[in-house]
Amino acid sequence: MEYKDYYKTLGISKTATQDEIKKAYRKLAAKYHPDVNPDDKKAAAKFKEVAESYEVLKNPEDRKMYDQMGSDWKQYKRAGGQAQDYNWQEWSQQRGGPRQRQRTYSYQGSPGFEDQFGGESPFSDFFESFFGGGGMGMGREPGRARQRAPQKGRDLNAELDITLDDAYHGSEKSFMLNGKRYKIKVPPGIESGKRLKLKGKGEPSPAMGASGDLFIKLNIVLHPTFRRDGDNLHVDLPIELYTAVLGGTVNVPTLDEQFNIKIPPETQPGKTLRLSGRGMPNFKSPKQRGNLYVKLNVHIPEKLTPKEKKLFEQLSKMRK
Repeated sequence: MEYKDYYKTLGISKTATQDEIKKAYRKLAAKYHPDVNPDDKKAAAKFKEVAESYEVLKNPEDRKMYDQMGSDWKQYKRAGGQAQDYNWQEWSQQRGGPRQRQRTYSYQGSPGFEDQFGGESPFSDFFESFFGGGGMGMGREPGRARQRAPQKGRDLNAELDITLDDAYHGSEKSFMLNGKRYKIKVPPGIESGKRLKLKGKGEPSPAMGASGDLFIKLNIVLHPTFRRDGDNLHVDLPIELYTAVLGGTVNVPTLDEQFNIKIPPETQPGKTLRLSGRGMPNFKSPKQRGNLYVKLNVHIPEKLTPKEKKLFEQLSKMRK
């Protein structure tokens, strides 16, 4: 079994600082990562060597052990010894050192690392013999199988239509999915396209793990009266010509209640009035509300009586 020079693999000196070790690892990992080099066996092998080197050198205790034992490993190898025959605990005691505590190693460099290499350990035989373990999850009792975390069930996705009133007031909705009935709380102020999560309501785990989650995408259907723009609402309000000219009071609908507003005299068609705090509740701070913008559309009277038409003609002459 060939001695592995972890310093040489990372391209650093034996006096390198921990920061230098980390920088060297990140640079090489980015270069040889399987995601960057798909189906490249040489790059995959190099990435494993880089990961193994960093796994040892990043930990001061492991690095010290490696530095102390590295040269003796080479001497033992030249003498014809086999790695499996060498008693590292006895070696430690002979050198007057304390009995080395076996440690559990768990590679944290890349999620799904083992899967990228067909489920095999990312560590070499040298590493396993050197530290007395078995790659991922090292330091366990001899003969004890390495345990992996139970696989989580698959997440599910679904969509649900709600009304603007549901989003304004907040509500509890019930729906069917795959033959099962679910309930979900719609918080006030939520916007169309937002997703809500029902934890543990996805598919069951195939291996006694946690169930997946159910994600519900909310779609707010168009309202016949109001248009939404963030936390603001817009509404078109028809008013009589006489009200626009002379001023008056009109009733304004909202999603909460109806109330009256005053129209100033000589209001022009298309004028927009802002009603502060009459819009949608803010999703993060429901007590805060947007504004309601009321666009005034002046209604021109139809089917005038002869008398009304004559009055308009007289008014027209007076304005000339």
